[in-house]
Amino acid sequence: MILAVGVALALFAAVAPALSWSLLVWWCDRYEREPLGLAIVTFWWGAVPAVVLSVLAEGILGIPLRPWRGGLISEVVEASAVAPVVEEGVKGLALLFLFFVLRREFDGVLDGIIYGALIGFGFAMTENLLYYMGALAEGGLGSLTIVIFLRAVLFGLNHAFFTAITGAGLGLARLSRHRWGRWGLVLLAWAISIAFHAVHNLGASLAQANFLAFFVSVASDGGGVLLIVVIALLAWQREREWIIAELADEVGVTLSREEYAAASSYGRRMRQWFAGARGRRLGHLHDLATELAFKKRQLRLLGAEREPRMAAEIVRLRERIREARLGLGMPPLRAT
Repeated sequence: MILAVGVALALFAAVAPALSWSLLVWWCDRYEREPLGLAIVTFWWGAVPAVVLSVLAEGILGIPLRPWRGGLISEVVEASAVAPVVEEGVKGLALLFLFFVLRREFDGVLDGIIYGALIGFGFAMTENLLYYMGALAEGGLGSLTIVIFLRAVLFGLNHAFFTAITGAGLGLARLSRHRWGRWGLVLLAWAISIAFHAVHNLGASLAQANFLAFFVSVASDGGGVLLIVVIALLAWQREREWIIAELADEVGVTLSREEYAAASSYGRRMRQWFAGARGRRLGHLHDLATELAFKKRQLRLLGAEREPRMAAEIVRLRERIREARLGLGMPPLRAT
């Protein structure tokens, strides 16, 4: 009976926070929410392939440390040198796939943060479950409760913010005009994510010898999460500025003045999603308008040579907006 309760508690503590945080992060994308199917696949990559590949890679790279295994030095090296590089590298593979293969869904910094966080939450879910089951087997419900508090409550956002940093770097690179600048941003962001991960693991490992080291992990993680929140808020503001600037010349051509005003107002858009079927269809119209603004911004920043298909994509989006307006019974605007 106790074992069954422990297993149920472990499953709930691993799955519920990861799914709740993931849904919140996905929902908080103010102006252009990422496709739900793609968000689920991104989460799945972190939860399954990334964990499997990390375990295999860390096992191979840990072979030279086997003679010293069990000692503090070996644990510190594996935890703070090997694990951060392997795990942030494997989690970053999905971000690279999105960046190169699904560029249409990767518009900037906020997209990178969201995709990175989803990968991190998926990874944390599986890793936490493994730790919870190990704690239950070794120390029963008491040990399980302590580990749940540490991993789900105190450090529950770790993997999400580690990988979100890499995602933010890729988002900046997406809008960078210079090739060396793009890759420099990506490598710098990846190095910062590894550094935060390494500091966390170092503090947790050294806490066995000196409990004060535990607060190094707490301070590092708290500062990292705050950093990502600030970057996300700045990215939200920048996206609103893009919408206002890039859709201004669409008024009277593709959008009415009312639709233009609603597209840049997060409050109005949220109210529409809860206003029945017509409100959700209006929300879809504003999503298309937002995508149009982002694509116009990318073409303006990067040029047709770097984005040869963007002009055709902009034409297609304008046509989809006109079709959506007709479907809502709105009067047609003048032709372009």
